[in-house]
Amino acid sequence: MRIIFFDIDCLRPDHLGCYGYARPTSPAIDSIAKEGVRFENYHCASSPCLPSRTAWASGRFGIRNGVISNHGAGVDFHIKTRSYVGPEPENEMLMRRLRSHGYYTAGFSNFADRHNALWFMYGWSEFHTPNLKGGDETAEEVNAPLMRWLKNNATRENYFLYVNYWDAHRCYKMNASWADRFKDYPAPQTWPDEETIRNHQAIKGPFTAQGQFRDGISPFPLMPGSISNRRDFDKMITGYDAAIAYTDHHLSLILEELDRQGALKDAVIIISGDHGDAFGEHGIYSDHVCADECIHRIPLIIRFPGITNQQRSSDALLYNVDFAPTLCDLLGLPCPSDWDGTSFKDIITGNKKQGRDYLVWDHGLYALQRVVRTKTHLMMRTYDNLGYRFEPVELYDIIHDPYQTKNIRKERPDISAQCKDIMKNWIEEQKGKKNFICDPLEAILRERNKEPMPDDA
Repeated sequence: MRIIFFDIDCLRPDHLGCYGYARPTSPAIDSIAKEGVRFENYHCASSPCLPSRTAWASGRFGIRNGVISNHGAGVDFHIKTRSYVGPEPENEMLMRRLRSHGYYTAGFSNFADRHNALWFMYGWSEFHTPNLKGGDETAEEVNAPLMRWLKNNATRENYFLYVNYWDAHRCYKMNASWADRFKDYPAPQTWPDEETIRNHQAIKGPFTAQGQFRDGISPFPLMPGSISNRRDFDKMITGYDAAIAYTDHHLSLILEELDRQGALKDAVIIISGDHGDAFGEHGIYSDHVCADECIHRIPLIIRFPGITNQQRSSDALLYNVDFAPTLCDLLGLPCPSDWDGTSFKDIITGNKKQGRDYLVWDHGLYALQRVVRTKTHLMMRTYDNLGYRFEPVELYDIIHDPYQTKNIRKERPDISAQCKDIMKNWIEEQKGKKNFICDPLEAILRERNKEPMPDDA
């Protein structure tokens, strides 16, 4: 079985054609979605980049693997490694698990270098850092060594190939001509409107409407210097869409090479990302500073040859910690006993429709937050707002208010109470598991000299 996993940084699903976007950003990705299963409610368990990838690679929540931030106290990765020669660790990482069961594992990514996370290289048969740019490399630069690898390895059996693209992460540095394809496709979002953008002018902090660049002047043709009106917003959205189109094009080149060698038809193709970006939500533009729905909802498309599920999409509520056990289940491999994720193989095969009843996720880089997401509501608790306009507890009707504009905590104390109970019980459950060390959220609070929020807040 050949498995190719495309991991695209900062990719919002609602900017892909297969998720209903009106602009032609993703023809190659859309073509894979037509042959596979698309997941509508797939979320990263922690954000941003480092904690999200730690979650799917380790199969464990950030509260247990130690990583909920990109630096500082929230990056103390906890893993039980083998001592010289011994049995497989009970919390073995996905890439080592695959390799130990006969899969050749190859990675093309500067992720470990960018985030000083050398443990991410554990267990690979081979791992390539395309260059020393640490996430500033282009998809073209990733493809150069990848194409050389494919020419010699595309048709081999039983491999897991991981490909990591960063171009959709600000700032959008590809040639501005990539935006030309959208001239006949106006930015389709009706939100935020002019009034909302005006109200956002007073919000201070990095990546706010007036906090895009220090001098208010953008050195990048595809990005505005600030977001003062809808015209500026449309320019930013077009730049983001151009970045996705650029990435999609280079992804298509890999698919074409696989097809040229006869290795595509029977290959498993997986397309996902680490987190999304805010485009006006909570007054943030083109970055990921909090635990909002738009940050944690990520795409997942799985094309698995031989599976004939007639339902091409699923709205099951799922985590990216569920990815590792699902892939192992699809391949018939046992899972380490200490993984937190749950396989959703039965959803992919069409034998089951429902996912989880709720999710709990966190963010520890800028605002320090933990969230309960049910099928209808999202409750966000902020332990340190870092100067942004977050209230200590916010509750949103995520179905009718997807941009999280109206805090209904006071109107719905019953739902707030239910979500608080879910969060409290979930935290107690994680702390009670074997190999628990400490909650990294609490460690970050101590590092910032902040006191934990009382349970009755």
